[in-house]
Amino acid sequence: MKKNLFISFISTVGISLLITIIIIIVSTKETNMAIKMFFFGPFSNRYFCGNMITTALPLICTGLATSIAFSSGVFNVGLQGQLFVGALAGTYFAYHLPSNFPVVIATIAVLIVSFFAGGAAAHVSTYLENKLNVSLFLSSILLSNAYQYIVIYILEGPFHDPYAGFSAASPYINERFMFAKILPPSDLHIGLFIAFGLAFVYYFLMERGVIGYELKIIGKNPLFAYYGGISNQRIATIIMFISGGLAGVAGAFDIFGVQGRMIGMLAGYGWTGIAVAIVARYDPILIVLVSIFFSYIQKGAEVGALFSDITVEMAQVIQGTIFFLVTAEGLLDYVKRSKKGVNRHD
Repeated sequence: MKKNLFISFISTVGISLLITIIIIIVSTKETNMAIKMFFFGPFSNRYFCGNMITTALPLICTGLATSIAFSSGVFNVGLQGQLFVGALAGTYFAYHLPSNFPVVIATIAVLIVSFFAGGAAAHVSTYLENKLNVSLFLSSILLSNAYQYIVIYILEGPFHDPYAGFSAASPYINERFMFAKILPPSDLHIGLFIAFGLAFVYYFLMERGVIGYELKIIGKNPLFAYYGGISNQRIATIIMFISGGLAGVAGAFDIFGVQGRMIGMLAGYGWTGIAVAIVARYDPILIVLVSIFFSYIQKGAEVGALFSDITVEMAQVIQGTIFFLVTAEGLLDYVKRSKKGVNRHD
């Protein structure tokens, strides 16, 4: 199964890169330079390469957040709002820390605060479903929009940096509390080890842990899980909290690894993380690879825009193409399985 997933991923990457070349040839005048900078630009120096990996780190977190939720039948599509809440909570906490506070403890504390804030934001949807029978899918996406507007209001009001003008932005945190860089002059930071560690823990729990077994059973057959003594409501509550918490950690990566303060226009890591997880078929190892690949496409377009006439928006076109290829493949597999099922009954 793992081999088939990897082969499918490689095939999708190959087709998408071929489509990328066609798009570049059709849409640019400096074809040779555009192709060279798009494909090789992200690896041309430490700065571009490090920033490419940095962009992938929040995607790994939101990809894992999506995977742990979707694979157990908990459709948390509010990751972007939960990311905002986690990022704001971590920023506010760090801003009020004493300047002589130990850096290592501050880093751990910020991640914990961001995790619990994102988890609490996600838990609201679980509470609404359990108590009021409100669809978790709908409440998570609607609350996501509400959370973003609430955060922007706070950044424009109570927690606004007066030097930011009309921009929704918090004051800068103490530079001591920024995550340590590991590949200067790029923004690559110690979140690399945390993100990879989270992927490993998730893989271990899914393959070896009891909770992984319960998640697989619930995702494949909720009724069987119910009669087997597995509490769907309990598992859904835990999973939703963890999923939102990972989204909060993704927000902390962006703030404490790159931005230095909370801003109202954070990148759409929550939405892109959903696409990453679906492309990776919820496999944690592939989530890491797909996150890096999506980041590579994004940075390739940015570097190409600097040195040729490629537009940055080309990255979204290519990522959308990849997502389309994977979903189309999944639809074809579903149709094939359905036909086989009908034939067996005939």
